[in-house]
Amino acid sequence: MKLSALSGVIENVNSEVPMKLLCFSLAGLLLGISLPLTAIGQESTGSSPSLARPAFNDASQFSSGSDRRLRLRQYLERRAQSGNGGSRNAAEGAGAGSGAGAIWGARAAAAIDSNLVKVQRDVPYGKDARQVLDIYTPKQAKGPLPVIFFCHGGGWRIGNKSMHVEKGSSWASNGVIFVSTNYRLAPEVKHPQQIQDVASAFAWVKSHATELGADPNRMYVMGHSAGAQLVDLLGTNERFLAEKGLSLKDIKGVISLDTASLDLNQRLGDGSPEGKAVGDMITTAFGSDPKVLAEASPTANIHAGQKYPDFLLFCGAKRVACVAQHKVFSQALEKVGGKVTVKAVPLSHSEISKAAGQANSDIFKEVMEFVHASGNLQ
Repeated sequence: MKLSALSGVIENVNSEVPMKLLCFSLAGLLLGISLPLTAIGQESTGSSPSLARPAFNDASQFSSGSDRRLRLRQYLERRAQSGNGGSRNAAEGAGAGSGAGAIWGARAAAAIDSNLVKVQRDVPYGKDARQVLDIYTPKQAKGPLPVIFFCHGGGWRIGNKSMHVEKGSSWASNGVIFVSTNYRLAPEVKHPQQIQDVASAFAWVKSHATELGADPNRMYVMGHSAGAQLVDLLGTNERFLAEKGLSLKDIKGVISLDTASLDLNQRLGDGSPEGKAVGDMITTAFGSDPKVLAEASPTANIHAGQKYPDFLLFCGAKRVACVAQHKVFSQALEKVGGKVTVKAVPLSHSEISKAAGQANSDIFKEVMEFVHASGNLQ
């Protein structure tokens, strides 16, 4: 294992922060509201003066109760329908039928150079409204090209592919097909439905590789936060790929961005404030059965005799739980002959996600090198 801890750590927030903070802050990000909390989890695009503050301004109102999660979504739905983005995309930002995907998409679309990047939005891979993906294809690169298949974060309960347009633009501008997928969200669904959605979306891309100009043998999966847990699981538990007629051999590499949920049973038993908050997210998305949690834990799915994709994992150097879980995961993978690199970086949770879409960042360059190592880019 290669573990590089860089100096000068800047850690503004924890990763899977308490749900009340996560919901409140992401609601502000999605709606463009100026909030007194640190932006967390995803790239921020600034504020919109046309949107008033919500009636509630105390994060404590977003406790772990399902009724309060519902109230958040209902609020976002009302905002989406009140003239501040009432389209279907605008209604998806923080969950099925809620949020501001259109706001994110409209702002970020301006950053896309249409001479370099072709964008296909809301391509269906299933029947549910959340089972859609966006495809960013280089216009000037010669194929077949490698693919980065991306899963957004949001505690398994909120988030949207539209929040990662910058990633799509940056990667496609640098000769890589970038696919950003949505998946159904908790509490409307529970494990294994989310990972099954991810497997279905990946299988769709694989089956359409030729028409996309993609190399089906160079398909990488990347995720941030809860999305990182999902792609890590896709790259370790072959069951979900097998349901789609695929295997772990169909994933060339896994790029994981700052998740501390590689072992859900351990995370659920974490008595720290962050651990307790994440525990609520875990039980909402996965339940509390130890056997189910083990099935959904990437670390618990590493076994002798199984060949795994190469892994490149990033975590915030000051996030103790994240670093510890990455260490255990990498040791388990190395023990069975797997190849894994762990990078502990001096960035916050949201900064790690943002850096993965900035061509001049060290994380972007590390990922590009990871993709280069498996074949020459055109």
